Amino acid sequence: MGGGGSKFRSTRVIIIGGGYGGVALAMALRDKCQLTMIDPKDHFFHNIGALRACVEPGFTKNIFIPYAPSLGKAFLQGRAKSIDLKGKKVKLDGGQSLAYDYLVLATGSSGPFPGKLNRVLPVTELELATEMYSLTLEKIKSAANIVIMGGGAVGVELAGEIATDFPGKNITLIHPHKGLIDGKRFGDKFRKEVKGQLDKLKVNVLLGERVVNMEELPKDGFGKCKVKTDARKTLDADLVFDCTGLKTNSNVYTDQLDDKMDSQDRLRVNNFLQVEGQTDVYAIGDCCNADADLNMAHNAGLHANLVAMNIQLGVSGKNYKSYKPGGPQMILSIGRDHGVTQNGSRVLGMNKLKSHELFVDKYWKLMKQAPPAKKQGGAPKRAKTIAGRPEAQQPKNISRSKSMPPSSGNPNGQGKQTTSSAGGGAKGTKAAPPSNKKQQASAGQKGKKK
Repeated sequence: MGGGGSKFRSTRVIIIGGGYGGVALAMALRDKCQLTMIDPKDHFFHNIGALRACVEPGFTKNIFIPYAPSLGKAFLQGRAKSIDLKGKKVKLDGGQSLAYDYLVLATGSSGPFPGKLNRVLPVTELELATEMYSLTLEKIKSAANIVIMGGGAVGVELAGEIATDFPGKNITLIHPHKGLIDGKRFGDKFRKEVKGQLDKLKVNVLLGERVVNMEELPKDGFGKCKVKTDARKTLDADLVFDCTGLKTNSNVYTDQLDDKMDSQDRLRVNNFLQVEGQTDVYAIGDCCNADADLNMAHNAGLHANLVAMNIQLGVSGKNYKSYKPGGPQMILSIGRDHGVTQNGSRVLGMNKLKSHELFVDKYWKLMKQAPPAKKQGGAPKRAKTIAGRPEAQQPKNISRSKSMPPSSGNPNGQGKQTTSSAGGGAKGTKAAPPSNKKQQASAGQKGKKK
């Protein structure tokens, strides 16, 4: 892959967004060009593992990876406010303007906590995020009846995590469609296997029903309430999770690229992942339409690899490479011990490819850092299941003053509603870390190549 030598080293590349696509691209380009990755957070948020943090004490240390050790001066903590296509500049909230030769929009999507952070509040501090997940764990411990709204990937995985670690809870998952996991590409066999695994965990699944009194429910989800559906059912709940969907973070580009956006505020891109009508502006991950309804970390990584290649090919005057979307693929974890995978037409049930360690090692390795568990000489400890304790022994009196803040803005802006299937996983990653220290030190996970 020719990069134009010294010419590429002087090329200014700005990436807006430090999610799965943005980080993968930044790591591919670091030390090769004049790179700047902009994100309001100081840590990469590995949201694939976020739901485990709701049930396992201390797991948050595994899902927040600091940018600075990986990118050094190439990382700029800040919020991109707007872009100027004619002037080829990015303007930050504080008034600073940065010039670029190539711009990559990797603004991602936002959604409800705990699957996402940025629609709760613009989290920039690790301590605050850690406290939020710790409070959620305490709320789960103290709740007898838990309702989860939304049967996409996040809702299903959250139900699996809670049911596995707290099997004594009464968990109800409500989904407005006839089958779990939205998306035309996923077949009945896949959905049937997902439903079957939840049934074995004794999760109550209500399909074809929609919650009709969301405005009456506690804003932080915690507190005794009645959840009503359009099937005239009323459920008692102590804790309610909203897992109903994602919104594209589009504010930074709406003004300049409004005519290039689809109905879900994603940017329309060509085969090279360039925004329509632009040769120096790319879009990757959830904010582009390259994969239709398959917004997943794995795809964002593929986008990043291709764009890293195409920018260098463009500088050297060579032909671009085309992106070719793959077939339907999803890896769902359902608790620690189960999961379902669809790869094309093949469906694998009871698959632990993701559920064991949730690709934690993969992303720490991508960012050239050692996972916290390995720094401490061991794997993360499994949470102690407290189900079955007498009610008197369950944690009580959680401070209402520390309850979760209501939904507000997100770091990069919001657009229109998209599908609820969000988290996804990465294909071809080893299921579990090696069993001994020697293997742990030498083992690696295969990268994705086009």
